[in-house]
Formats: sequence, structure tokens, C-alpha cells
Amino acid sequence: MTTVRQDVATLGSGWDNKVLYNYALAMRELDKLPITDHNSWKFLGAMHGFDRQLWVEMKVLGDADPVPKDLTNFTYGSQCQHGSWYFLSWHRGYLAAFEAIVAAKVKELTGDAWALPYWNYLNSKDPNARRAPEAFLLDTFDGGPNPLKKYPRRQGFSKLQPSSLDAFSLAAMQENDFQVGNDGSIGFGGGVTGKFAQFARWTGDLENNPHNTVHRLIGGGEGFMADPYLAALDPIFWLHHCNVDRLWEAWMNTAGKTMVRDPRWLDGPSDRRFIMPVPGSATGMKFSGRDTLKGGKLHPSYADLNIGTGVKPGVETVTRVKMGAPEHQSIEPIGANRSVVTVGGAPVRTQVDLARDATHTGIAAMGATAPGEPVTRLYLALESVRGSAPSPQLEVYINLPKDSDPQQHPEYHAGSLTLFGLNVASRPDGGHGGNGLGYTIDITDLAQRLTDAGDFDPDALRVTLVPGEQISADKPVTVERISVLKRSGTVS
Repeated sequence: MTTVRQDVATLGSGWDNKVLYNYALAMRELDKLPITDHNSWKFLGAMHGFDRQLWVEMKVLGDADPVPKDLTNFTYGSQCQHGSWYFLSWHRGYLAAFEAIVAAKVKELTGDAWALPYWNYLNSKDPNARRAPEAFLLDTFDGGPNPLKKYPRRQGFSKLQPSSLDAFSLAAMQENDFQVGNDGSIGFGGGVTGKFAQFARWTGDLENNPHNTVHRLIGGGEGFMADPYLAALDPIFWLHHCNVDRLWEAWMNTAGKTMVRDPRWLDGPSDRRFIMPVPGSATGMKFSGRDTLKGGKLHPSYADLNIGTGVKPGVETVTRVKMGAPEHQSIEPIGANRSVVTVGGAPVRTQVDLARDATHTGIAAMGATAPGEPVTRLYLALESVRGSAPSPQLEVYINLPKDSDPQQHPEYHAGSLTLFGLNVASRPDGGHGGNGLGYTIDITDLAQRLTDAGDFDPDALRVTLVPGEQISADKPVTVERISVLKRSGTVS
């Protein structure tokens, strides 16, 4: 790839932003094409997720509209990879195909070259970074409705407005390893799977935050961005994912980070190849993770990898003690609760019983910093999380005093989860078998604070799950198991 992707905030405001003006021109034309056209806006959106009944209900399709077989026969349709180490590589290929199709349409309409811009919403130096680019908020374009505002978002949306406890930060960039352990339950990139799985078992750090959070903050309970079946129809989706992709690129270019080189990731999935449409052609382009890395046909170029990324490519920034090579680290479960937890309209408490000796050794090695010393980190794992809402929010607390108001005790807050795609991952008739999603939360710093305060029992951990938006008695979330994982390595 030869085009350079730029920060949308540097390209002008409103329709003075020529990149977004041309984007709107191209989208308007692509959105007129039927879904049977591989270069149409709807076909591109359906590649991420497709449910015909839902699309008809949302008036994206008409009852009688034909749908191409290759959207429903496991070729192009519902390809998006989540809860998997393929999350970043698949979306990189998806961005490349989308960018090429839009660029071809822009060239046809205007003669201009075009590259997909990124929305740098975590740029701490820009007070307006969280505000949506103005072109996405204007009602009109070129004498008619604004195509960049066509599809619904959260009511009144104009900027990202996370709560004080929301997982909306660059914390993921602190992780040094793409995946750790045989299943990848811990790491930057997501869970290990050698086969195609639209929603697999473990959500990686970057997918959880900021990716999932931004989807919910834009989509809310009524917007397309909150639902993977609809998200890619919203043109702001692509600027969001461009920034997520840029964060991955910045992470890979930072010294001290370990990218996966497993052949299953480089050349997989083994049972179904990723495929993308090509501008003006009915023949698709197949690819794998190898093609998305430096030197590969889908490797992108960004104008900047420093601002709003939390890292400095080429410079080793140690914000977290390095624990040695991933293959020399171990993941050990040291405790779990005893039953399924159902979260509806009120907070729910459960107890995680811990193995005392393993917990003691874990606590003792958490603060290690000298090279060669054993070092540990502790994680809370929520396994097989299921529900019917598309992006419910779940707040997690540890050792919250009984009968206390969680909002009054942020000191016990372990993390915030946006369960993006929970509706898809929980469908028993889906390719994922209704297995739900899995998440890990690094509780090392909180465990250290609780230990220092004399409030960490090596025999048991009290976990409180607090429902956020999209969770209610009518739409509960269930967590099959909550466990504590001990990650062990050697300071290097």
C-alpha cells in the first residue's frame, strides 16, 4: 500500500475537509448500488455482520431485495473477527479493501487521490479530540441530506462522552506481548484460535479498550455502531477502525513489544480463508495475517505513530515490568467462583475462592523489578459471558464493602467492560455456538493497594458486577465463571 493515512483533525473542518467531502461523494454513490454489487456500501457493511431480518427491520434492505449467495454461504458475509488473535489482522485487510473501493470511486468522480483518515480521539493535546469530525454532524451535503449522517447513532451524539469509570484510554499500549499462554487469554491481541471464528473466546486488550468502548459510546442503545450486524454501515466506523489499526502499528513499532509469529496466525485460519472484494472486479482477494505485516501487500502507512498512541515507535518505553519472552511465561488459574452469575437490574456479588499458597506467592512477586527475579501479575477472568444486547456495559469491583454504593467507592473499581457483539456471540445458531465472550482484567495494581491496606484475603476475593447501559432485568447478562489467573515470568 502506498497511500498515507492522516489524522482527520489536521485536514480542515466541515466540508472544507476535502478528504471527507470526497468521502461523502463516494459514499452517496456506493450506497445507491444494490447489495448484489461487491463494491456497494451495503455489501461492504454486510461483510462485517449480516442478519437479513434485522436489516429489513432497520430499512437497510427491502423485503424483496435479493441477497447474493456469497454473503450467506460462508464466503464473504459475517467475516469480522472478534475475541480472537485475528481481530487486528482481519480488520486491517477489511480497511484496505474498503479504502481501495472508496478511492476508486473518488478518482472516478473527482480525479483526486484518496486515503482513509483516522480519528485520533485519544490525542490528549487536542481539547476537541473526542468531538466527532464536523462533517459527520452536519445535516446537509451538496444541496441534499448528508450521507455521512445517514445511519443512526446514539441520540444527540456529537462527541465521545465516557464516564469517569469507562475503559477509554491507552492502557492497552502498556502490554508488552501480543499473546501469552496456550489460549491467549492474556495479551494485546486476543485469544488463540487456528480456525475461523467470528466471535471466539478471549478479547484482547486493544479490542476491549478503546475499540469496544468507542462502538458503545457512538451507538448507545439505538445506533448502528453498537451492533456488529450494522456497525460498518455507519461511515464513522471506518475512521474509528483506522485509528485502532494505527494503534496496533504504533505498538508493533515500539521497542520491547513482542508480536506473534505463530504459523497459525501468519497463515490462518486453516478452515476458511479471509477474502475481500477488489475495486471493479467480481474476483476477491484472499489474505492472511502475514500479508498485513511490514512488507506485506496490506501493510498501511500512517502520517504519525506518536500523537495519541501512548508510545514512541523506535523507543523502548517501559511502563510495565517486562516478564520475559511469552513462551517462557505461564498462566495458572488460582481460584474461581462456584456458580453462574446473572446480572440484571442491580449489582450482584459473588465470591472467588482462592488457592492460598499460590495466591501468597503471586502477591509476594507482584512488585519485583530486579532482572532475574520472579514476577507475577494477577488477572480477573470473566468466562462465557452471554446476553441478548449488542454492547452492554459491565462494571467490575473487587472487595467492595457490603451494601455500599459502588459509585461512591471508585477505589475498589477493577475495570469497565463493553461487551461488543454479545448478541452475536450468544446466538446458539451462530458459527460460534452461543459460547459467549471472555475477558480478562489486570487487577495487579488494585490487588497491591488492597494488600497494602490489609484488605486482600488470600483465601477469597469478593467480586461485584454492576450493570451499565443495555443491561436490565429484561435483558440480563450471565457470566458462566469468574476466575483469577496468575501470570508468572522473570523480570527481563
